[in-house]
Amino acid sequence: MADTTTTPNRNINQILDEGDVGTLVSKNKNALLAIVIAIVVAVVGFGVYSTFADRSKAELNTKIYAFETTTLKNFNEKSDPKAFVESLRSLNKEVGNYVGLVPVVIKASDILMDSSHLNEALEVLTIGQKVAKNDYAEYFILSRLAVVYEDLGQNQAAIDTIEKMNSQSVKIFEGKNYLDLGRLYLKMGNKEKAKASFTYVVEKAKDETEFVRLAKLYLSKM
Repeated sequence: MADTTTTPNRNINQILDEGDVGTLVSKNKNALLAIVIAIVVAVVGFGVYSTFADRSKAELNTKIYAFETTTLKNFNEKSDPKAFVESLRSLNKEVGNYVGLVPVVIKASDILMDSSHLNEALEVLTIGQKVAKNDYAEYFILSRLAVVYEDLGQNQAAIDTIEKMNSQSVKIFEGKNYLDLGRLYLKMGNKEKAKASFTYVVEKAKDETEFVRLAKLYLSKM
């Protein structure tokens, strides 16, 4: 499915690579990659702000930075993902539900997802849900949760997660969220809700040009 981050947009790229739909919209892939870059910039900016804005949390920031520059940086294909998650749990115990932990949770989940350790990524994101104290932080966590749930074949959980994102005050690439909802409803065999989701993208997310085009393509094949 698609995060509104590098990982979230992975589903969009998958769509571009599929059959006739991929052929029809492949010329727009550069524009979609530009969206990915924009999302990465947003995540990085959020991470820097969350971690260092509160100077009174210097000790907590130091612990988080130490984890990021050692355990997180050194994780590779030979690393034990379960031990990695336990290390993050230990850090969580040390710093509590300090929001500065959110950027590390996001990075850790992305690393685990990229290496196909989906169950461990889910555990990490569960930690993130407890730590996220504002809508923006929660949005970034939920966007990845939706991807993990879909990759694990838990499509209903993915749908519920995106629905929760759409109910929040934060509206980031809402058209993409509804596009993903449409895909998921199609997987679940619910063509009526899938059509409603794609139609929402076309009618309500007109500024998100690439997602509108994809939604129209799905609608043309229904």
